[in-house]
Amino acid sequence: MNTPAISRRTLLKAGAALAGTLALGGFDLLAKTPRTIERPTLVVFWLNGGPAGLFNSADAFLANGEFGVSQNNVRSLGNGLYVDAGSLGSLPAVALTHMASVHFRHGLYSHNDARAAVLQTGSRSRLLQMAAAMPHSAVRCAIVNNLGLPVGVSPNPVTEQGVGFEHIVKLDDARRTLSAARLNEIREAYGVAGGHAAVDGQRSTFAAVEALVHEGANIVFAQPAYTGRHDRQFDTHHDDVGKVAREIMAPITPSLATFLSRVMALPGRNVVTLLTGEFSRTLPGADHARGGTATVVGKYVKTGAIGRQRPDGSPPENAPPPEALWAYVAAALRLDETATFGPNPHADLLV
Repeated sequence: MNTPAISRRTLLKAGAALAGTLALGGFDLLAKTPRTIERPTLVVFWLNGGPAGLFNSADAFLANGEFGVSQNNVRSLGNGLYVDAGSLGSLPAVALTHMASVHFRHGLYSHNDARAAVLQTGSRSRLLQMAAAMPHSAVRCAIVNNLGLPVGVSPNPVTEQGVGFEHIVKLDDARRTLSAARLNEIREAYGVAGGHAAVDGQRSTFAAVEALVHEGANIVFAQPAYTGRHDRQFDTHHDDVGKVAREIMAPITPSLATFLSRVMALPGRNVVTLLTGEFSRTLPGADHARGGTATVVGKYVKTGAIGRQRPDGSPPENAPPPEALWAYVAAALRLDETATFGPNPHADLLV
């Protein structure tokens, strides 16, 4: 049987097609299957002052009832993750099935030093480092609302590959290609009045953050808490029963639920949401821990917990430094985390 000849032109066309596919990341040579091309966005909701571990490490306090934790207000999500039922436990299913708690230890006590340890590498911004490692976008690294960055973090760090901070203090500042009608729909989803222009409250913050996600922003950073002290909202000293901490989180939860249900449904997008502060709280006295436990939500996050906090609220001695948290987040974004933050030690909490 004669085999039809394959022309040189046919081979060149096939080679060009394969090269184009590989350049776009559309084919995995190992899996031999098409791979979805997605735009990543990291949203950081900074819980300034340091939230108690009752929200994402509730099992640590269940035995003794510390921070007001009881069988009636804890929800087990599986794989060692126990959350506060009234806050994180009330988020939509798409978040609960893609949520992880990741602890870190920096060994620092003061707010300013601890904030810098989490958000900076020396004088360099981790936010800008992450943004520079992501595909180009019209919005590289946005700092949202009038609270800005927490005290102790450099407001003007060195740029990373030309990437610097962009401050969003008006809702219209968050719009690039979105139509006015689309922005109004987003505003309405969070209950922001039509004539309200400033990003100066919890609802307008979430509206601005979602608008930036739609615009394809790389990094969006915001402080969502407008209760308590503006410079340390979650600094809940002497709150051993967790009452004050829950009151601060209560107005955030509904908007967070709306946000996650909307952005995690966006096609062609990989939106990772990180909730963290500079540390957790220790007992007695709801004092400063020497590290914390962050909550990460994303489509490639596997629900579970990295270890557990100690009964006094402190991270375990063997908890990794903050770099490991950022390496995990980079991996959840499907970036090359080793290029910027080193290897991800929590690969078992990814899908």
